[in-house]
Formats: sequence, structure tokens, C-alpha cells
Amino acid sequence: MIAIGKVVKVTHDGKLVVKAQALPKLGAKVYDSSANAVGYVYDIIGPVASPYVVVKVSSPSIRRPDYLLNRLLYATEVSQRRGGAR
Repeated sequence: MIAIGKVVKVTHDGKLVVKAQALPKLGAKVYDSSANAVGYVYDIIGPVASPYVVVKVSSPSIRRPDYLLNRLLYATEVSQRRGGAR
């Protein structure tokens, strides 16, 4: 697992915005510091020099994602296959 950064904001629809230290791949599973599943990498936004990772919370055990503010999140790398035959 790699540390992706700290949560800086929770959006109104429950997604987490993380100030990126390292960039995971889209779709990578995201965990908290206790290795509990949080969700997955939904998007990467912002400038190339200082990007942010958007994490969609998909764990049913997380009812209020506010407790994750200022906490470090981790991700696993996954290969994502897109498109069809060319």
C-alpha cells in the first residue's frame, strides 16, 4: 500500500478530497490507517504540480465520512483496462 495523502474536505455528496502525496491509479482501493476499507479512487483533479485525489466512499460501515478529515489514507495499485480492441 502507498500513502496517498490527507483528507482536506468532505463534499456534500460524501466524497473525500485528498491532497495527494502520491498518485494512485483510478479505481484503486483506498484504506484508512487501520487498514479498514474506505472506498476507491474516483478521480484525480487539480493542477499537475499539486493534484488532489477524489475518493468515493463505498464502505457501508462508514456512515459519516467527516471523521476522516485530516487523516492519512492509503491505496493499492490496480491496473485498469479501458476500451476495447483497436
